[in-house]
Amino acid sequence: MSTHCYIGATSPDNPHLVHARFVLCDGHPAVVLPTLAAIWARHAQHNTRTLIAAILAHDWEYLDPDIAATTRSTCPGQRPVPGVGMTLASKVDPPEPVTVIPLCHAAHLDAEWIYLIDADTGALAVHTSDGLRVATYHLADVLNPGSRERGERLCGPRSTAGAPR
Repeated sequence: MSTHCYIGATSPDNPHLVHARFVLCDGHPAVVLPTLAAIWARHAQHNTRTLIAAILAHDWEYLDPDIAATTRSTCPGQRPVPGVGMTLASKVDPPEPVTVIPLCHAAHLDAEWIYLIDADTGALAVHTSDGLRVATYHLADVLNPGSRERGERLCGPRSTAGAPR
């Protein structure tokens, strides 16, 4: 079974209000953390606001920093966004709007994890399905694990076995 998640950012005017997009597959922190860091580095060129804009542009089947324009989906109508991932929307259905919800209502979302990107600091807050923050990582530290302080541990690398393509 796939791990669903939401990825987004909080509103600058209201830090308790989340703007996020649904990701159908590979939503576990062991996958999302290195994937977002790679998209931030390559596609967004270390610009956190560009990363947020790319993520909020679509709901996603999955994120993949290595996806190319020529990648084909098994579902008709879905399309690849090079360097970001495979969209979830089809050409038949209109795109869904960005999900906007107070973080205290996170339990109403159909997701096991919620990831919130801080546009100003490059921090990535990891929340459980009920909105409880369990960890915060900086995108640069996820890319360069040697720069972390001793004793701090990141989730493991992405496993490509069984990943949808």
